[in-house]
Amino acid sequence: MSELNDLTQMLDPFGIAKASSAVWRAMLADPEHLARSQQQLAGAWLDFVKNTSARALGKTAQDAAKPAKGDKRFAHPAWDDNPGFSALKQAYLIATSAVLSTIETTPGVDSKMVRRARFFAKQFADAMSPTNFAFFNPLVIEETLRTGGQNLAKGMRNLIEDLQENDGKPALVDKKAFEVGKNVATSRGSVVYRNDLAELIQFEAATAQVYRRPAVIVPPWINKYYVLDLRPENSFVKGMVDRGFTTFVISWRNPDASLRDTTMADYLKRGLLDCSRVASEICGTPDVNLVAYCIGGTLTAMALAYLAGRNEKFVQSATFLASLTDFADAGEIDAFLGEDALAFLEKKMGERGYLDASEMSNSFNMLRSNDLIWSVAVNRYLLGKDAPAFDLLYWNSDSTRMPAAMHTYYLRNMYLENNLVKPGTLQIEGVPLDLGNIHNDVYCVATLEDHIAPWRSVYGMTQTFGGDVRFRLGHSGHIAGIINPPAKNKGSWWSARSTPPDPDAWLASADKHDGSWWNDWHAWLGERSGRLVPARPRGSSEFPPQESAPGTYVLAK
Repeated sequence: MSELNDLTQMLDPFGIAKASSAVWRAMLADPEHLARSQQQLAGAWLDFVKNTSARALGKTAQDAAKPAKGDKRFAHPAWDDNPGFSALKQAYLIATSAVLSTIETTPGVDSKMVRRARFFAKQFADAMSPTNFAFFNPLVIEETLRTGGQNLAKGMRNLIEDLQENDGKPALVDKKAFEVGKNVATSRGSVVYRNDLAELIQFEAATAQVYRRPAVIVPPWINKYYVLDLRPENSFVKGMVDRGFTTFVISWRNPDASLRDTTMADYLKRGLLDCSRVASEICGTPDVNLVAYCIGGTLTAMALAYLAGRNEKFVQSATFLASLTDFADAGEIDAFLGEDALAFLEKKMGERGYLDASEMSNSFNMLRSNDLIWSVAVNRYLLGKDAPAFDLLYWNSDSTRMPAAMHTYYLRNMYLENNLVKPGTLQIEGVPLDLGNIHNDVYCVATLEDHIAPWRSVYGMTQTFGGDVRFRLGHSGHIAGIINPPAKNKGSWWSARSTPPDPDAWLASADKHDGSWWNDWHAWLGERSGRLVPARPRGSSEFPPQESAPGTYVLAK
């Protein structure tokens, strides 16, 4: 039996077959649901036939199916203007919609099973899009005629290059165009503290006076910190320094097998707390403000609950950027995280001591497969284009490993069992964690289209924490909604005076503002950062600067 389980894990580590068979059994057990689905599909096909026939006769007709908002695959005019391509597009969209909606509405199946089956069905549908095939993509046909086939020849060279240099995956970005510390991660600063898990970087002041209380940024360790410091024009760090905030950031080590036993408690104590205490000692303050992003926010919530359980008043305020504390609905990433998948990952991490960076990257890319896999493949192999020089994609490709002990704890206790929101279920050194005991002032930002930290789940923080929580909703997704400097005057954000239990009630009452939420947050943080004092040099006699930013840990591959 164990050999059969091992074979199943090897061939189907994410339990796709189990989820699919559960949905199919439920469909067969409810013929009425299946009949309704078939009836809806038949109606869509009838509309398709009528509209296609009308177009063939030169008449004007509406499409029977249209791409979802933001779907750029069918942007070429031929998908609308050419009857053949229009029919192909509509047929694909109708079939895809029928499959996905039938799965979504299947009764009597665990919601996570349904989500997993739908996710992987969509992966297959995305792979089968006509835009991914040269003879069915008008843009590729047009380019082939224009270049005499040189695009396909260049595409073959790109394929060979990716097989040799990128593990057979289409290259997202021209990695040779960037160098950390040269044209990304360029804010001036110094490493003022280092242990085996983290470096603490203090950034150089940009104003004659600075706020006395320091702000310590707790970035995710799933990726490197410089997503918050890509280039001067979009640097979150620079935005803080320019407003007079004394700014530190934790730069996490990219772990290898030697850190296999590193725990979440280690990240909390030797990472977040040790670095924050150093920042407070350098600045001569009894406390700090914390600014946390993604999984850094999950860790920060644990730290605040831990400090509350010890009656320590070490943190003044906390800012959470696209961070989850309630994982009941964690978005599409749940598709990867059933018991089967976790057992598979635990086995691999147990063998190596860590989760490889490429496995993390592949999983996140699948959450946006059309943008990060298939459109890239079309551009590289069918259109013969070079990989772009795009700073955000470079950062996305510069991923990190996860220590086995920490990542197992995180996946099981957060995603699988959602234990952080259960008072007292989790403990750090015998201190029970209760998010209701967090009475710090909190500024919480979610983003409208976030597929990693869905905004309604992030909003749950307003109901769980015991203190004042100011909630703001930004536009776009997990990164673009956060990295949105005011100078660009792009996007929008929402605010409301109260935080009712229902997030949709909050949104219905919210006011929409153009541009970035940064100015609102800077004003809020300034009120909680103490008085203005003369700008201080980096480091102190006890914690002198060791080397220039971005330090050593961020460079490790």
